[in-house]
Amino acid sequence: MKITVLGRWGAYPEPGEATAGYLLETDKHKILLDCGSGVLANLFKIIRPEELTAVFISHYHYDHIADLGCLLYASKFAMVFKKRSEPLPVYGHKASPRFSELSFREYTVGKEIHPEITVSINDLQVSFRQTIHEEYNLAMRFEYQNKVLVYTGDLGPKSQITDFCNGADLLICETSLFAHEGGMFPGHMTSRETAELAAASGAKELLLTHFPHLGDISKMAQEAACYYEGKIHLAEINKSIVI
Repeated sequence: MKITVLGRWGAYPEPGEATAGYLLETDKHKILLDCGSGVLANLFKIIRPEELTAVFISHYHYDHIADLGCLLYASKFAMVFKKRSEPLPVYGHKASPRFSELSFREYTVGKEIHPEITVSINDLQVSFRQTIHEEYNLAMRFEYQNKVLVYTGDLGPKSQITDFCNGADLLICETSLFAHEGGMFPGHMTSRETAELAAASGAKELLLTHFPHLGDISKMAQEAACYYEGKIHLAEINKSIVI
């Protein structure tokens, strides 16, 4: 599995960048994880709209779905011009009325996800776990050919997902706060809390992302290294990690 960072900021993008979005690729799949502000401009540097296998949305805060409407239009044109024969599946939860927006005429189809189901797409298994956040959010676990990728979406430190992340080859975890800012926002993680989750779950590698707009984010990796001994990546636009 290969994961490419398309967006790395929380709330809003820094100039020329993007909020939450990641491209997961295998020999059979090209899957978009969240579709925040600015994500499509980076996605389409790598693949064409018609190449997408599916989209998974963790929750419906704007920094995770702001570009989704434009993606629906891209899917429309891909089908109108016969570059795509089937509607694009867009997976999301039904805890918000926004679920209805995932289906756009005959061009995209919204598909429900929740913790009691596993989605199977060409040998890729995807399972889900609710986290603690201001809005209902689902963390996602992708398993393919004995490799495991976990993407948390947004979560607070009291989320019960250590077992869900167990043995991940790569844990993509939001890191919205510096180590000394614990308790500032109960629905977001500090660099220390993210590192402790990675350590407790035995994750082999950790990708820090969903950054704040104040402070030197390069220090977050240094803070995390005090609590986690595995390899730590600081999210960068267009950076890819192969597991």
